[in-house]
Amino acid sequence: MTTPPRALGLGLRPGTAVLSLGTSGTVYAVSTRRPADPTGTVAGFADARGDWLPLACTLNCTLAVDRVAALLGIDREAVEPGTSVTLLPYLDGERTPDLPHASGLLHGLRHDTTRGQLLQAAYDGAVHSLLGALDLVLDEDADRSAPLLLIGGGARGTSWQETVRRLSGRPVQVPEAKELVALGAAAQAAGVLTGEDPAAVARRWDTARGPVLDAVERDEAALARIAGVLSDAAPLLEREADQR
Repeated sequence: MTTPPRALGLGLRPGTAVLSLGTSGTVYAVSTRRPADPTGTVAGFADARGDWLPLACTLNCTLAVDRVAALLGIDREAVEPGTSVTLLPYLDGERTPDLPHASGLLHGLRHDTTRGQLLQAAYDGAVHSLLGALDLVLDEDADRSAPLLLIGGGARGTSWQETVRRLSGRPVQVPEAKELVALGAAAQAAGVLTGEDPAAVARRWDTARGPVLDAVERDEAALARIAGVLSDAAPLLEREADQR
């Protein structure tokens, strides 16, 4: 397969990471080395230019978080901080981590837990899965301090942006361009006409231009809490799958 048009539309350089926040989540980055993942979590798309595009997906992203907001009867941006609640929003099973028959899991509910805190926990659970997938995609020598490019329907949502910043500890850039698939196709066409590298064409067009939000301190406590709940719950979720 050739590199997906969105990657060309962004003019990605090796090591630049993309988080696509849609109904499901997708993470990818251009690599000069062929991906090798025996678990099948990372798909190794071939690049017609000689590079590779390791890519991984999560099943639960904006649709799952929006569903939680709807169940709570609040707006998707009505989050509140300071929660010790963990919500694994695996409403349709999950691909990364590999729990295809899992369901959503709520842990740590208290009398004083608010609806906004529950919603923030859903964002945290979804982003935790995305960042776990990204860890599998990135090369060991990738620059993990560089801005993460956020695209897709959720990318312009403040809560998505802030949750990615807090759990990744990295700056976040939100490209202003909306039609990245069309831009990728246009860059390919321009490359055919001029002989120029299509990704270089996209960079010349500055298609990734957009505001950059500075990095904040990584929320290690939240990451550890979510990882702990997931580790404890995974055997139960797997047993439930075996009984179906």
